[in-house]
Amino acid sequence: MAKYKHTIVKNGKGGYVVFPPFVTQKEMDLIEEKFVVRDDDVFVTAYPKSGTTWMEQIVHLTLNNGVQGDKVLSEAVPWVEGINRYQGVEKLLNQQAKPRRFHSHLPYHLMPGAKLNLAKYIYVARNPKDNAISFYFHSCSKLGYDGTWDEFFDLYIQGKVGYGSFFDHVLDWWQASQKSNNILFVKYEDMKQDLRQAVKTVADFLGVKLDEELWEAIASQSSFESMAANPQANLDWVYQRPEFPKHMRKGIIGDWRNYFTTEQNQIFDEIYLKSMKDTDLQFDFGEGIII
Repeated sequence: MAKYKHTIVKNGKGGYVVFPPFVTQKEMDLIEEKFVVRDDDVFVTAYPKSGTTWMEQIVHLTLNNGVQGDKVLSEAVPWVEGINRYQGVEKLLNQQAKPRRFHSHLPYHLMPGAKLNLAKYIYVARNPKDNAISFYFHSCSKLGYDGTWDEFFDLYIQGKVGYGSFFDHVLDWWQASQKSNNILFVKYEDMKQDLRQAVKTVADFLGVKLDEELWEAIASQSSFESMAANPQANLDWVYQRPEFPKHMRKGIIGDWRNYFTTEQNQIFDEIYLKSMKDTDLQFDFGEGIII
């Protein structure tokens, strides 16, 4: 079986979780020690390949009066775990923008300030079948994974990919969102169905009033087509392997049907139903399938 490059870090719950190789325990210890959260900070959070970049764009435009600005999106909304990329925690934290905005894939128990309700957190969740496919292509194009989809499927359902189990990640954030007014839980599929409403929901959560013109400008610049064509609003500039799709691949609901075998679908459904049985969280898997 192909190997998935990874590190192992403490998960904040007394156990360990798989992380990408460039996020080590050293970075996590530094975040815990140095990252001082402000009351007005805004965090975009998600399990990888769930719509993080999409939500970053909405948040950035909402807090920047609809203006994209000169910075690429990943600089305007920097990555919490990317301490080395931003040349140290001090540079990461000393943003000029107010309120500061960040993005992260950290589990709830490792997210700075989350348990203390010190800031605002917008968590984006995507149905796990589409997420698994998107994560596979991302792992191939940007993380150096050289295995097959079948091999990746086995790793995914075991939680042996970057940031661990999809179910642990999403459910911890979901449960926290049910108890906290500081966490907005948003579904990728709802954003696809009604982007304008998603923009309004985010703006209301952030306390930003939108007139019709600003509302339309944010929604227009946050469409898949607009972001895919805007080099400042996607991660194509860090694209690595030309034989695989770009960062913004399809952005549709139900693409999993083109890759899951009948057996994989059955296995996944069993795991999904078992993991979700004690919650009322449901996902849209496309073509009217909501579980």
